[in-house]
Amino acid sequence: MRPVTVSNVEVVRQMFEGFREEGIEGALATLDENVVIEIPADLSAEPDDYRGHDGARRYFAGFAGMLEDIRYEAIALIPAGECVIAQMRLSGRGVSSGIDVDLEGFTLHDLADGKITRIRPYADLESALSAATG
Repeated sequence: MRPVTVSNVEVVRQMFEGFREEGIEGALATLDENVVIEIPADLSAEPDDYRGHDGARRYFAGFAGMLEDIRYEAIALIPAGECVIAQMRLSGRGVSSGIDVDLEGFTLHDLADGKITRIRPYADLESALSAATG
């Protein structure tokens, strides 16, 4: 009898569901302990590589004081070989301005052994697909 495995798409879905329910702490179970979140200069004023669970916590802590009621949601999950591309939305409300913030983009998730090992954002689907297919 073969063991039941969870698909890569389902792992990424669980990450977004965990975040919705408990913030970054709820998503950590789906992230490899050595996960790398790569934030490039062309998509952020503060580019960096965030490593491990503490790095993931540090990334989302960077929104504290700027945004409240943060939501990180999957609009669509797209299998791309062993990777999964998420069309995603990051939204919240400016702490001092009260203005709603709503950013959409794409994140490419690399997985191994049922865990997310790397997350990279892209401005458009074509760029994410190109990165996924090498």
